[in-house]
Amino acid sequence: MATVIRAVARLSTSGVVVSAGLKPSTGGRPSELLSYNGVGLMAAGISVTERSASGVLLSLDGEAITRAEEIFSPQEGPDVRLARTIELAKRLLANPDGRVCGLGVGVPGVVGPTGRLSAIHEIGWDRLALGDLLSRQTKVPVVVENDANCLAVAEHLRGAGRGVDNLVAIVVSSGLGAGLITNGQLYRGLHHEAGEIGYLLTERSSLRRLFPDRGELEQLIGGDRLLQKGREFGLPSPDQATLAHLISLGVGSDGAAREFSDELLDLSALAISAMCVVLDPELVIIGGSGDELDMNNVITGVRERLPGRILRVPRMEAAALGKDAIMVGAAQLALPSLV
Repeated sequence: MATVIRAVARLSTSGVVVSAGLKPSTGGRPSELLSYNGVGLMAAGISVTERSASGVLLSLDGEAITRAEEIFSPQEGPDVRLARTIELAKRLLANPDGRVCGLGVGVPGVVGPTGRLSAIHEIGWDRLALGDLLSRQTKVPVVVENDANCLAVAEHLRGAGRGVDNLVAIVVSSGLGAGLITNGQLYRGLHHEAGEIGYLLTERSSLRRLFPDRGELEQLIGGDRLLQKGREFGLPSPDQATLAHLISLGVGSDGAAREFSDELLDLSALAISAMCVVLDPELVIIGGSGDELDMNNVITGVRERLPGRILRVPRMEAAALGKDAIMVGAAQLALPSLV
């Protein structure tokens, strides 16, 4: 009973439950009734890419209270993008109707155990203590996490992975990244580098080369090469030069676009097959960017390459939360332990 009383007190203090009056007495003191307060506590989530910073303020019910977005110009440097991300965070948290318990930020790179960023080539924030900086600016606790980990958490708790304790979530954007849920828990690895599949080696000759800054797979299917191919294929906007969209561009066509699409699918299938063989997941979730057709083309292309080549091909689905998934996962990771 004492444990229950302490837990209820913490939930009341945090605003998760509120008093709903007294139950009529049947003898002795009347019992207090409590009610769940889904909007009494909020968390914000931000997803940062090389193209934009997008944010959402969520209630504990998962309801989006406020949204904000900053579109980056290709000419803007790291400092400008950082300043705009800070302003977005402040705007997102301004005068909420409730209490914000924390801010989570998903980024496309390695976030070390201390929260310091590394290997974030697209944005140029290497060795930046982003969490500390944002916490000082916003006056709320901040958690910074790899975007694929955010995707995995969001889909595990609120999306396609509900009820699944072993899954791999793949961010398909400017390359590939993986978030891992094992035995119902997010797995980061000793150095918080688990899932950095951009560093997978693809052939024997890879062992005679060095990849000190960007992994071999990232060089083959990462942002720089995707942008180059997008220009060659005449895409009207750099925003369309994503892995998923370039795969879709070649589906059903001929020539160079089809050849590049097949190459991207082959490399993606090799990476995902390695995750499947090592981790034996029940489910692989594909998300991060692109519309439903793009995601389905990636899933179909990868799935048809794997039968007969690995022990077991797991179920594969598109992220149920769509483009919100990384933001939702970041917000979820910012929630404190309440009980």
